[in-house]
Amino acid sequence: MINVWENTDPRDEAANFVAVWDIGATVLLDGTGEYAALLGIRGVPTNVLVDEHGIVRVVGGTTPDELDAAVAELLDGDGG
Repeated sequence: MINVWENTDPRDEAANFVAVWDIGATVLLDGTGEYAALLGIRGVPTNVLVDEHGIVRVVGGTTPDELDAAVAELLDGDGG
């Protein structure tokens, strides 16, 4: 997860979000929005799936079904 909260303290907002949703994943902070722009992200939330080598494999996928399908594809080896 990459946090790009605007007009707030990104560390506090990310910590609150992680606590509320019980997220056990790594959270990155993109305070300038530069990385989000590089990925072509125009709105939030946007999910970004990264493989074990740090390569971005999926940008998007917002519904649970879309995310499940993208993760299954990556785990099956079809995604890279």
